[in-house]
Amino acid sequence: MFFSSFTSSSHAVEIIHSSSTGSDDPRQQLVCNFASSSTILSAGYDAPLAHFGAAQTVASSLKHEKRAFPAHPDRKFFLEFADGGSTQIQVSVGDDAPEDLPTFIGVHGMGGDLNASYLHEILSPLVGANQARGVVFNLRGCGESIATSPSLHHGGCTSDLGAVVTWVTMKWPKSRIYVIGTSLGGVITAKTLGQWGEDCPVSAAALISPVFDFTASCKAMETNLISRTVFNPTVGAFYANLVKKNKDAFDLDHWANTRPKPFSPAPPSTSISSSFPTSIHSESTRDSCSLAQESRSRSFMTSSARSGSTFSSFPNASTPGTSVPPTPLDDSSFCIPPPHSLASVVPEHTPAIKEAIATSLKRVTSRLIAQPLTKFCKSFVASTAHFLSGEEFMAETSAVNDLPNIRVPCLSLNCADDPLLPGKDLPRSEARQSPFVLMAVTKKGGHLGTFTTKKWKKQYGNKRYHTALVEEWFKANEAEPHMRPRPQIINAGDGFVYPQGHPEMAFHETSEMFLKLKSTLPTYPTSKAT
Repeated sequence: MFFSSFTSSSHAVEIIHSSSTGSDDPRQQLVCNFASSSTILSAGYDAPLAHFGAAQTVASSLKHEKRAFPAHPDRKFFLEFADGGSTQIQVSVGDDAPEDLPTFIGVHGMGGDLNASYLHEILSPLVGANQARGVVFNLRGCGESIATSPSLHHGGCTSDLGAVVTWVTMKWPKSRIYVIGTSLGGVITAKTLGQWGEDCPVSAAALISPVFDFTASCKAMETNLISRTVFNPTVGAFYANLVKKNKDAFDLDHWANTRPKPFSPAPPSTSISSSFPTSIHSESTRDSCSLAQESRSRSFMTSSARSGSTFSSFPNASTPGTSVPPTPLDDSSFCIPPPHSLASVVPEHTPAIKEAIATSLKRVTSRLIAQPLTKFCKSFVASTAHFLSGEEFMAETSAVNDLPNIRVPCLSLNCADDPLLPGKDLPRSEARQSPFVLMAVTKKGGHLGTFTTKKWKKQYGNKRYHTALVEEWFKANEAEPHMRPRPQIINAGDGFVYPQGHPEMAFHETSEMFLKLKSTLPTYPTSKAT
């Protein structure tokens, strides 16, 4: 049911979730019980003196050494996606850790990377002392990762997170998976959960300061004084430098020669490596629609499009060639190639899109003063995502319409004084439409802030409010006895695999050297007339 708040004090927390009651689903009961009995939520949040929203946001963005686990070269992995994009993954523990150790996947926000201190601060109490496995990865082009495709990360990049989640299910099939998304990472997480629906292999998720509505966020960043003069130009300058560093990745001719080959309808291949135990099943053939239409429907599908049950069925114990989670198949299991071609997953660049990318790229790389973030996203990022309209891009990549389709316990913490998305613009009605979503809204805290007072720390520990809440949330979810089913894996050829029903999540594990060589533009000797 819906609770406006637990206490009448000024630091009460607004609690929003479904009004439906009496469900037998233990996951829905968990959400309701947590809403009414959470110690951290009932304690409320009181910001320290002079810690208003913008100040907390600035303080949170300051870099400081805070790592949940040290970087280790032997625990670094690289994935290449269907369109040639890539990511770097860092894992907290080695292969000698128990296979059923819970796995927490962290998704950073804009201007961050897998080393983001605010993300590691949340992960620290969850994975410390090797009590769980931590997995963090770079969004495209961030951190030490190089851009290897003409597509920049944005809220609609659900296929990238889907690929990482699938990689985890294959590498540790007996591990429960939890996802933590911060800021933009929270939007990507919410959209991924909503698009996966009932089939999602994630056990639970937590979103911290997710900017659900990009249209409302753009308006706030262009009208709020501090957002307009500080955040908008500062983050815009960060992304301008990011594009300049990876300028060659947006050379469409080079990309056309280095992108992965289309998925070919070859005969059944050999089994996948034993390091990736999987369940295999074939898919029914379907007619393909136009390239851009197909890609958008998969990458940015909204709740209305997903309302019908278009997701694939899960393994059945009586079906040959499938497995029942969490027991993996043996090495004799075969992969059935899909009927999809890579072209139906990755759209071609139309002449209009090519011109838009070239124009916006020239504008970004030639300006002495960088564009504000909002203009950068509406022009350059939109064009790389195959949108000619910035407003359409903002609407399609927002997560508002995906919230009702979430079918795993999902906690969202937002602050009413967040300068990037004010409390009045939060999608409360959409959150109430899913009995699995619990939205908590504090009056203060800014964006990724929620710094606490000395009095609060003495009682609840030396940690931020959202860190304490996330820790309590996942402890409650770990008591849930049932493990989410693993997706069946389709072999797409050339080492690429994807979860059944989601070819847009295709990936293969590769090396850092391969990605560096691939991203290097070829040079040719100048010929002289004889």
